[in-house]
Amino acid sequence: MQPKQDSAVHWGILGCGEVTEVKSGPALQKAPRSQLVSVMRRDGDKAADYAKRHNVARWTDDVDTLLADPEINAIYIATPPNSHADYAIRALKAGKNVLLEKPIALNSEECNSIEAALRETGGKLCVAYYRRALPRFEKLREIVEDGTIGKVNLIEVRQFKQASNAPNQSWKTDPKVGGGGNFVDMQTHTLDWLTYLFGKPAKVQGLKKNTSGLYAAEDFVSYLFDYETFTVSGLCSYAATRDEEAVIIHGEKGSASMGFFRPSDITLTVDGVEQIIALPDPAHVHQPFVERVIEYFLDDTPNPCSAEAGRLSTELVEDIFAGL
Repeated sequence: MQPKQDSAVHWGILGCGEVTEVKSGPALQKAPRSQLVSVMRRDGDKAADYAKRHNVARWTDDVDTLLADPEINAIYIATPPNSHADYAIRALKAGKNVLLEKPIALNSEECNSIEAALRETGGKLCVAYYRRALPRFEKLREIVEDGTIGKVNLIEVRQFKQASNAPNQSWKTDPKVGGGGNFVDMQTHTLDWLTYLFGKPAKVQGLKKNTSGLYAAEDFVSYLFDYETFTVSGLCSYAATRDEEAVIIHGEKGSASMGFFRPSDITLTVDGVEQIIALPDPAHVHQPFVERVIEYFLDDTPNPCSAEAGRLSTELVEDIFAGL
């Protein structure tokens, strides 16, 4: 397959906030065939400071200026979710490919609008569910798919955080901005990983509550996914009395478990024998995924997380929040 005419991806970051400092921004500079050209933030002083600290040539406080830059052929959108659909559609119509932070949008209707813009423009878009490409997550996927633990019969998802330790930034606990609270901000990564491996479940039941009254969003979520041959059981509290987090996959011959939101080894137990598998995360955790995005943009390799794939976790949140 012949590469596209562009020999490199020339990025503009729309929203150079906290997530771009270490997790993602440097990956755009370090990945092969990738260059960070310009950054945008509504606060011009902060945009200028970011550009200076990260050795980026240009900065702006205006979205249209960034989208009109002729050197830029791809936009990384790292703003809160309530602006994702608008900015993604504007970027696509400006002729840019898009890497869009998760969740893809606030709801399935906004997903429809993004997918319509993709069809209209012929552009490319990836949703930044970067755990799909991290080595330890790929190893866990391999363990599940190659039969190491036998046929899967149960997956447990647990995330407990004390209220004082849970992310309580205003937009991350404002449903109008984030589509929910900490559950949406964090656990959509887990929901995406589950659909990446197993597709959409046949049935979904869920319960959400606000138990602490500390903010508008939910702080407790439980859910059951029926995959016909196995079940996923999720229990998440962001006003708990302790901090605990793991995904445990039970099979006929053993189990595999790992933390999804902290540096974590894989604990693999087969026929009663425990093994620890250490695969440390890279310094910039988005980089393996970014490299796949670049290959998709330039070489037409498979999309590492399409709009259609990204919408599945958004639809699952809607199903969970719909209640019993």
